[in-house]
Amino acid sequence: MNLEKAYKWYKSNSNKSKQNRYRQLEKLIEEIKDEFDFKKIICIETGASQSKNDGAVGLFFAKLCELNGGEFHSVENDENIIKLSKIMYKKHNLKVKHYLQDSVEFLENTKVIPNLIHLDSWDLNLLNPFPSALHGWREFIAIEDKMPIGSVIIIDDNFFKGTWVNWVLNYIEGKSMDDQEYKKIDIEYPIIGKGSMVYHFVEGGKSNWKKLSKDIIGSNQKITYIKIK
Repeated sequence: MNLEKAYKWYKSNSNKSKQNRYRQLEKLIEEIKDEFDFKKIICIETGASQSKNDGAVGLFFAKLCELNGGEFHSVENDENIIKLSKIMYKKHNLKVKHYLQDSVEFLENTKVIPNLIHLDSWDLNLLNPFPSALHGWREFIAIEDKMPIGSVIIIDDNFFKGTWVNWVLNYIEGKSMDDQEYKKIDIEYPIIGKGSMVYHFVEGGKSNWKKLSKDIIGSNQKITYIKIK
């Protein structure tokens, strides 16, 4: 499936300061390498990757699709972000189909049948995490029935109980991270993040999905699910 090859390319073309992205992808590769079995990858990214300064993990998924003769689709509701995203992908000669649309609306109505999804829209705010979690849930239920058995869904930005986070308050562009204002937040629920409602749904045991990822304490985590029926 060329996971390692795509990852090696991503590392050579990404911001080397974003070490957490490397750890996330290394973990993801271990989780899906023996489970995901599609020769042609049809991937949808919600929330367009736009800048290497944010990690631009979409570059990994786009390259993975290219290496497997697949398709990469990116949906975003902010026109300015799409413009930046197009520039970034074009710079790396990666073919991406961009959509300017609300991600839930897109997933509800798309004719694209994905076997790989990366849900990463609606920025998480740990001071008010519910809107992001609800949006992640709405994305999940909009697309899950369309995906074939063996498909994988990855949801970004989750923190597990026992983690504490120095959360930036009112981020100021141009200031170094050392000069930003922070608030320490202790994660006291089992999970807080974009995938928290999906997490509880699957943990209930009555879904068509199985969790592949481990609940790791201490840092921002992607959670990963495979469709089993």
